Amino acid sequence: MTSLSTGELSSIAIVGDDSLAAIKASESVGASLISFERFQSAFSYSESSGERRLDVVIIPTSRLVDMRDSLLRLSRLNPQPNRIVVGPLTEQASQWILETSEAASVFAWVESYESPEFQQQIMSALNQTQERRQANESLMMFLEHNKTLQKLSAELESRIEERRNELNDSTWRLQQTQRRSEIMHRALNAVHVSHSIPEIERLLVQILHPRNHSPTDAPAVEWVRITFNSQSRLESAPLDTRAGSVFSWSLGANGHIHFGRQPDRPFRSDDRSFLTPIAEAVTLAVTRLQSLERMEQIKHEWEETFNAIVHPVAVLDERLRLVRGNRALLNGRAPEQVVGRPCFEAVFNRSAACPDCPVMADFNGGKFHHHRRTNDAGRATPVRTMQFRVTDSHSNKTDEVSSRPLRRSSSSNGALELGQSDSSSDPILVHLYRDATTTVQFEKRIVESSKMAELGTIGSSIAHQLNNPIGGMLSHIQLLLMDLKSIDFDGREDLITELREMESGTRRCADIVRELLGFTRRADEDEAHDHELVEIVQQAMKITELQTRSRGIRFSLVTATEEDSLIQIRGRFNLLAQSVRAVLLAMLPSGIRDQYVEIRISKNGDRVETAIGPVAQSASVDQLDLTVAHQILAEHGGELELRLIGQVQQAILSLPVTKVLSP
Repeated sequence: MTSLSTGELSSIAIVGDDSLAAIKASESVGASLISFERFQSAFSYSESSGERRLDVVIIPTSRLVDMRDSLLRLSRLNPQPNRIVVGPLTEQASQWILETSEAASVFAWVESYESPEFQQQIMSALNQTQERRQANESLMMFLEHNKTLQKLSAELESRIEERRNELNDSTWRLQQTQRRSEIMHRALNAVHVSHSIPEIERLLVQILHPRNHSPTDAPAVEWVRITFNSQSRLESAPLDTRAGSVFSWSLGANGHIHFGRQPDRPFRSDDRSFLTPIAEAVTLAVTRLQSLERMEQIKHEWEETFNAIVHPVAVLDERLRLVRGNRALLNGRAPEQVVGRPCFEAVFNRSAACPDCPVMADFNGGKFHHHRRTNDAGRATPVRTMQFRVTDSHSNKTDEVSSRPLRRSSSSNGALELGQSDSSSDPILVHLYRDATTTVQFEKRIVESSKMAELGTIGSSIAHQLNNPIGGMLSHIQLLLMDLKSIDFDGREDLITELREMESGTRRCADIVRELLGFTRRADEDEAHDHELVEIVQQAMKITELQTRSRGIRFSLVTATEEDSLIQIRGRFNLLAQSVRAVLLAMLPSGIRDQYVEIRISKNGDRVETAIGPVAQSASVDQLDLTVAHQILAEHGGELELRLIGQVQQAILSLPVTKVLSP
C-alpha cells in the first residue's frame, strides 16, 4: 500500500484498500492510496486555518465500521469531503450508513471499482465539493468585507461629527454670501432686462437702497446716474463729491455711471468690488441699447423700402412657407392670415402646388434639406436661381416669378443677404411676382402672327409649286379620255374608269391647293374686318380635316335657319379660324378615331353661338389649344365654354354679331 506524506496527496484518496482493483482505480482517477493506520495523521485538518486536505474519500464497505470515528471527525470539518463507498453493501455496512446518515452522510455507493458509475460518481463528488468550497470562500470574503465596512463606518461617523462642527461655524457666512449673491443677481438681471437708461437707474436704486437690504449684505446706494459724453456741458459736468460719497465707473467711449449716498458713509473697497460687476454690466447694456436703437432704425427703413415695392414680394422658408410679405402681397390681409402658409396658398390662393413649378420640384427632390449637401466633387450644392411663369387656368392671369436664394450673413447682425445659399445654413428664398398677362398675350400674338406668316409663306409657295403639275396632270388625263372615245380595244372601259378616278383625285388635290392658297392670302391681315362666320368655320374645318381625315374623323356644318348662315362678325379672319381649329384639335386628341362631329351655328340675341359636338369625353384634352382659343375669342369679345353631358362633351364658342346679310 502506498504511504504518502500530506503534501504529496491528491484531492482524492482511497483508504484502507490495497487490492489490485483499487490500485487501477487510483491510477484512472488520479487518487492516492493510504493505509487505515495513517489516515488519521495523513489527512488531518487544521481547524484553525481551515486548510483543505481532501475533497473525496473512497472507502471500501469492509472498513466502514473500523473507520467510524475518523469519518465522524471528518464531518465536523468545513468543507467536509464527500464519501464514496465501494463494495458489496452488507447488512452491517447498511446499518452503519443509517446510523451515521446525519453526521457523516455518504455521497454515493458503487458496487465495485470496475463499475461504469465509479468515475462518474467521483466527478460529481468533486464538483459538489468545489461548489461548497466556493460558497465557503464567498462567505468568508463577505464576513471580512463586512468587518472592514464597520470599521470604515465608525471612522466616517467621527469625521462627520468634525465636519458638522465646521459647517455650523461657516453657515452664517454662507447665508450672508447667498444674500449678497442674490442682490447681485437681481441687480444684474435688472440691468439686462431694462429697455432704457432711466429704467436702469430706477431699478438699481430700488434694489441697492438701504431700506431694502441689510448694510452687511450689500453696499447702500441712494441714487444712480448715467451720463453720456454727447450730453451738454452742463449735464456732463463732474458731480460735486462734497455733496455726498460717489463711486464712478467709466462706460468706455459712451460716458460714466455714478453711485452715490450720504457723505458720512464713503465707499469702502469691498463696496467698490461689489459695484464694479454691476457697472460693467451697465456698460454692456448701454452698448446693447444703442445697438437696438440703430437696429430698429435700420429695420424701419428696410420695412418701408420692402413695402414700397409695387410688385408682390414673398420671403419663404425651406418648407416653402411664407415668412414675410410686402404690402403688395398682403393686399389688405393681416400678416397672420398668410404667414406660415405654403407659397401657392398665400400668393395664389391655391389648394395645391402650381403645376410644373421648378421650385416645388427642387423641394420634392430634397434640395432644401437641413443638413449639408455635397455633390460628387465634395462641394456644397447651392439652391438655384430661377425665373418662371405661373398661369391661373380660371382667370388666365399669368405671373412671372423670380426666385432667388438668400443666406444668413455670418456678420453679427444676422441680416439676410442675397446670393447663393450657404450649405451650412437653412436655405431661404425670396420670390418676386410680376403680372405678365399682357406680356404673355403679346408673346402669343407675336408667335401666332409668326406662325401665320410662316404658314402663309409656306402655303403660298407650295400652292404655286403644285398648281402647275396638277394642271398638267389634269390636262393629260382629260386628253387621254378624249382619245379613248374613238378607240375600241379590250379593257377600254376599265381604263376609262381608272382615268375617271385619277381625274377626280387630281381635282380634289386642286381644291385643297386652292383652299390653302385662299387661307394664306388672309395670313397678313392685320386689321379687323367683317367676315361671314360660316366661311370662317368652313375654313377651320378644311384645315383641320387635313390632320384628322386619316383617323376617320369627319365634320358637318349645320345652321339652324337660313338667316344664321348670313351672320357676320368682326375680327381677323385667320385668328378666328385658328380659334375654331384649336378647339377642334383639343376635343379630338390623337387617340380618338372614327368620329362624326357636327358643328351648329345659331343666333342667340345679339350674339352667335357655334356649338361643336357633342363628342366622346377624353381625359387628354389639350389645355394649351383651349387656352389659345380662349385668348383669341376674348380679344374679339367672345367666350369659350365647355359642357359635360354625361359621357360626352360639347364646346360653345360665343361671339358678338356685327350684322346679318340679306338673303
